[in-house]
Amino acid sequence: MKLRRLWPSLLLALCAHRAHASPTRSFVLDSASTLNEGKLDGTAVDSDGTIISGLQTRRTELPGVQSAKSLLVLPDGSAYVGSGNDGKIYQYRAGAAKPFAETKQVMVSALASDARGTLYAGTLPNGKIFAVSGAGQLREHVALPGAEHIWALLYDDAKKILFAATGPQGKLFAIDDKGKADVYYDSEDAHVMALARASDGSLVIGTSDRALLLRLRGPGRAEVIYDFEGNEITALALRGAQIAVVANLFPKSVTPPKPPAPPSSDSHTAGNAPAQTPPPAPDRPSAGKGQLYRVTAEGQVEKLFTADEGHLTTVEWAEDDLIYVGTGKEGHIHRVRASTRDHARLVDVDERQILATRLAGPHPVFTTGDGAAIYEVQAGNQRDWTSKVLDAGGRARFGQLVPRASGPIALRTRSGNTDKPDNSWSDWSQPLTAAGAIASPPARFLQVKLSLTQPSSVVYALEAYYLADNQAPLISEVSVEPPRPKLDKPGRPASVSSNYKLRWKVDNADNDTLRYRLYVAQEGAARRRPLLRDSDIQTGTEYTWDTDGVPDGYYRVRVEASDELDNPEPLTRKAQAESEPFLVDNRPPEIPELRLQGVRVTGSARDEQGPISRLEYNVDGLEWRLLRADDDLLDAREERFSLPLLQLPKGEHLLSVRAVDARGNSTTRELTVTVP
Repeated sequence: MKLRRLWPSLLLALCAHRAHASPTRSFVLDSASTLNEGKLDGTAVDSDGTIISGLQTRRTELPGVQSAKSLLVLPDGSAYVGSGNDGKIYQYRAGAAKPFAETKQVMVSALASDARGTLYAGTLPNGKIFAVSGAGQLREHVALPGAEHIWALLYDDAKKILFAATGPQGKLFAIDDKGKADVYYDSEDAHVMALARASDGSLVIGTSDRALLLRLRGPGRAEVIYDFEGNEITALALRGAQIAVVANLFPKSVTPPKPPAPPSSDSHTAGNAPAQTPPPAPDRPSAGKGQLYRVTAEGQVEKLFTADEGHLTTVEWAEDDLIYVGTGKEGHIHRVRASTRDHARLVDVDERQILATRLAGPHPVFTTGDGAAIYEVQAGNQRDWTSKVLDAGGRARFGQLVPRASGPIALRTRSGNTDKPDNSWSDWSQPLTAAGAIASPPARFLQVKLSLTQPSSVVYALEAYYLADNQAPLISEVSVEPPRPKLDKPGRPASVSSNYKLRWKVDNADNDTLRYRLYVAQEGAARRRPLLRDSDIQTGTEYTWDTDGVPDGYYRVRVEASDELDNPEPLTRKAQAESEPFLVDNRPPEIPELRLQGVRVTGSARDEQGPISRLEYNVDGLEWRLLRADDDLLDAREERFSLPLLQLPKGEHLLSVRAVDARGNSTTRELTVTVP
């Protein structure tokens, strides 16, 4: 959201005061990043910063289920959904889902079927694969030796082989119809995460934790296609000779190292062994960086898309050169065009993770995690986009709502004083079909709802004007820093400046330009005199006051803040605050009395403001020494002192006495004495 100040030239020409800006501001919604903060419902946000028609969905919840991890869509539009953490397979048809089979495992992480209609379900954490009949009868097909996680399944009808990508030993298994499992490829990585079959019959796999993309042309015959940035290839999809690859970078601690292979044993025994390491969460909650790549038929690797909101979970080719990718943090599906690399956010669901998509074809469906749900994409007339809550910073009156659009649209607004809409907010306003006044009542927060009346309608930008209530500044503290004495060299009198530093702290809620006026008065005096001329525009929060020529005494400084530079006179707000009393003392003390009495010099030092802070003496211009006060205390305006001379050599001497006050002002008096 951009915050724009308006500069009406006519107002600047007419106003006598030096206004820096009009108080009218606006919310400008015109970029992909800003529009993507809104909520999609049948709309999409293109990467060029426009709102267009998107996907409309029907949601079917799986109550009490954490995630719908795997998905298999049948030609008639029905689907099987594998879930966690209940390890069930659900059958979905026409907006209704019911349990179909139960594996008694934690999660059904992968699904595949053969030409005869047998459904295969890969599970974790015990590395088991189940075969399920069309009637929902379930039997254990195989427990893969050393495997704990089944990440992907692929059935090759020509070879009548089921391939299983597994972890944490990074093996790809080939399983025949009788459940006999052979290691087809043993990766050096901990997991084989993704699996697809190319048109030439070769297999393409993606690994974790090195994010390798490999092609397998036979058992154990692997060639590395590319080593991607990151530590995991989460998903891949093929279209002809092109490969779409999702590579994620997660913290290193997320991906466990590959453990040593266990001793050979019966596959069913090994499959029933308890898991030695917890599975990496398929709907990873940790932060990650997701990127979409395309590997061309010539083997060139192109980065097409980077997910700003975190890691990617799914990838799928659609018609032409369109690719769909799902996210694992904000519940988004993006459409990416490979040829131009432009992209649009098509889907925004309440759940955080998109876990499986089948959007290409006549029956588009996808599933989610962090609350399991099945979404079916449908045709419909609802094409809405709702902005994020827009914050004026304080109570505001709203002005015009101005769209830039092509095709018919409708705009509604609502307002309230809580940062999340609730029952205290106003109802949605009547629709505007063109620029017009916002009908929502004054409030701090505003929300805009846009409807595309036709599928071809496009919105390029929205701008909502508002006038926030002008908030008075608050001066929380006024401090005065007196000059500090500075000794040029040891023993020499201190040089004292007469400059006092005035500082103040201000809470400026609406960030108006503030002008400050300063006034000073001696303590107890009724009249304050200004420190600045009216033509002096003070906008900083500190000022140096030269007190040279100012009578000594205690003073207070008053600071007045005004936002008149940004607001016309009727709307100007002011605030003021005073400092604590502080002492101005520029006059040095006096030594009115200094005389010789016998073999002792006596005298006194006096300062108008006090106290005397230091007494010193020297003899014949030699080293300065401390001089003791008669009462041992330096705490009064006047201090008496005496100095015995018996320790001096006989003869005439020049005695110097110096008195220093609390501000560092000093005076010196000399006396010639003769020691008998």
